[in-house]
Amino acid sequence: MINEDDKYKRVGMRVKALLVAVILFARLYAEDLTVEQHNISYKGEKELNVNIEFGFGRLDLMSSNSNDYILESEMSYLRKRYKPIIEYKKLGGVGKLHLYTEKFEKGSFFGLGKKDKGYSGDVEKNHWKLKFNRILPTAFDIDLGLGKGNLDFTDLRANDLSLECGMSDVTIEFGKENEEEIRSLSIESGLGSVEANGLGYANIARLDVECGLGSVNLRFDGDLQQNIKGKVTVGLGSVEISVPKNVGVEIEAERSFLSSLNLDDFDEIDKDIYRSENWKEAERKIYLAVEIGLGSVDIDWID
Repeated sequence: MINEDDKYKRVGMRVKALLVAVILFARLYAEDLTVEQHNISYKGEKELNVNIEFGFGRLDLMSSNSNDYILESEMSYLRKRYKPIIEYKKLGGVGKLHLYTEKFEKGSFFGLGKKDKGYSGDVEKNHWKLKFNRILPTAFDIDLGLGKGNLDFTDLRANDLSLECGMSDVTIEFGKENEEEIRSLSIESGLGSVEANGLGYANIARLDVECGLGSVNLRFDGDLQQNIKGKVTVGLGSVEISVPKNVGVEIEAERSFLSSLNLDDFDEIDKDIYRSENWKEAERKIYLAVEIGLGSVDIDWID
């Protein structure tokens, strides 16, 4: 006959064994947060091409306070599949930088693999902080999958900018006049949202925007450096364009009876061609071809 003491001892041993098993299992499958720093020294490059493919997480991009580096970065990730890969080479006077996550798949759903589903809580833990050289004219090609992006181009000499964001919420900022001309600024938004501020400072020659199911907000605050030509294409999403009152705007619209085009203080000068009432006296002008499916485009004025 088993006495009570032996009974409790056996229960205690079983509990301890279960706890040990749980701890061993957790150690086998848990992945600790990893933080890496990658700095690339400046070695006389004349310009820089940057390609970023960021599948999942949060991306912060800004200018560096030091001109001794092409890039200063701090990258944290929780799972090995998000491990950052940095490739850099110098060809003549041009630096070519490619940053991407180990499991970024261009052909997959917004850059995410099947194993990435269900990890929304990891967005802040998969975090890249990238600081770029201020003195180099730089072309940026940025592809974001799912997450958040804070892209501050203030003090960066951007001469080309292409942004593709699948399900990401992205903020773009130009806080002062860009010393370089951006030959082409391209924004493509899927299900996410993009807010671009200070586009008057950006010194853009050509603008192309595609908005699927998400939203895009374009603010041309700042002193417009030159006239801008562009195209805005909207599927089911919405695009809002804010323009200073001293800038003239011409819209050539292609739309269906299900689409929405909201224009305040515009005159129709020809079939589906509209010009703002300040057109004749405006020194700077924006020309936009607008194609709308089932979505909407709104143009308002900044005081």
